Amino acid sequence: MRKKIKNSLSIKVFLWVFLALSICSILIYGIILTVLPKQYQITFNKTLETNSKNLIAKISDMRYGDAVREINNFCIQNNSAAKLSDGNGALSFGDIAGAQLSDFTSATSSIAASVTFIDSEKEYSLVISSISETSENISNLMLQFLPAVLVIIFVLSFLSAFICSKVIVAPIAKISQISKRMTALDMTWKCDIKSNDEIGVLADSLNKMAMRLQETMKELTNANNQLTDDIDKFKTLEEQRKNFFAAVSHELKTPLTILKGQIENMIFGYGDYKNHDKYLPEALNAAEDIEHLVKEIIAISKMENMNLQDTLQRISLKQSVNYIIQAMLPLAQDKNIQIHQNINTDIILSVNPNLWNKVLSNIIGNAVRHSPCNENIFISLQYCADKYVFVVENTGTFIPEPELSHMFTPFYRADKSRSKATGGSGLGLYIVKTILDLHNISYCIKNTAKGVAFFLYIN
Repeated sequence: MRKKIKNSLSIKVFLWVFLALSICSILIYGIILTVLPKQYQITFNKTLETNSKNLIAKISDMRYGDAVREINNFCIQNNSAAKLSDGNGALSFGDIAGAQLSDFTSATSSIAASVTFIDSEKEYSLVISSISETSENISNLMLQFLPAVLVIIFVLSFLSAFICSKVIVAPIAKISQISKRMTALDMTWKCDIKSNDEIGVLADSLNKMAMRLQETMKELTNANNQLTDDIDKFKTLEEQRKNFFAAVSHELKTPLTILKGQIENMIFGYGDYKNHDKYLPEALNAAEDIEHLVKEIIAISKMENMNLQDTLQRISLKQSVNYIIQAMLPLAQDKNIQIHQNINTDIILSVNPNLWNKVLSNIIGNAVRHSPCNENIFISLQYCADKYVFVVENTGTFIPEPELSHMFTPFYRADKSRSKATGGSGLGLYIVKTILDLHNISYCIKNTAKGVAFFLYIN
């Protein structure tokens, strides 16, 4: 029980208010019980004394008979008794007529005075005493009502304490529940306590603090998600970098081995390798392949570390496409491939001109090189879903669906023979991917009904 009281503010407030009201009410009633009868008697005695002096002064100018009637009326009006006596006898007035003078002069407040009347020279002794029992009646009456008063005090104290505990503790209990939800980082609440006192200020402060905490939590969550994404991207890039260098080492190993073997055989004059005029051009071609591959690797490294914003220029899409088409026209004519340019609406791009031309050269060049003879290449610009779609489609050839997701992997060739004649260096589309990622341009390769299409989504 004691633990329950200790842990409950509502019970504590109820007990405090109940005890305080009960004790204060009983003390007030006890003070009234003690003071009121005495104060009443003091006031009554002062009034009686004043009235008695007025009576004595009044009857001194009266005849004896008139004075007797006046004294009798006085006793009735003032709830008192009086004795008028001379040396031969006494005349009593009020409810204690017949009593000895000492019986009432000792028990009540009395006033004694000598008086004479106008029709007699004899001197009389007048004693006026209070016979009122009102103060005692008040005390007795208050004592009789004491049990009922105590019951009323306890009932009213109980009700008042109950109401106070609810009115005062209810908002505090609500704030306590809210604080528990806050500790669990639950901000889906609002403290709707409306008041201008300290509790209302506390509720408003909680609402503001919760709002700021929620905003801070959202910012931290977003920052954490962004950090997680950045870490994932970093891991992905790191994995790609490892795979890239592993592929580079593999790609360089083969031509270097061939070149080294040819040179060693020519130096030692083994067999047919004595014919330097035949094998030196082959060694030169191998060295040129290595040089081309190294240049592309260096170009990729520079692109990944360059500050693109400083190199951006505004160029015409249509003019840049026409420039690349003219460069690829001799190769297309050798294979009797028709290039159809269908860009009716020109747009201005903010790009690095050299990198953009390299993208177009790789895409259109791949379309020409990998298309069979007598096929067509369609280059178009379409507007769809608030963005432009640049499409290069070559007919007569398809890429197996499982291979499409690997087309931008370094040194990956759809041709499993990995022939340089048919597959190039294997870095072309990876370079395209790197450049487009730098420019935030989306892209994809898809098979169409006619062949293969490369899509660029330009905002």
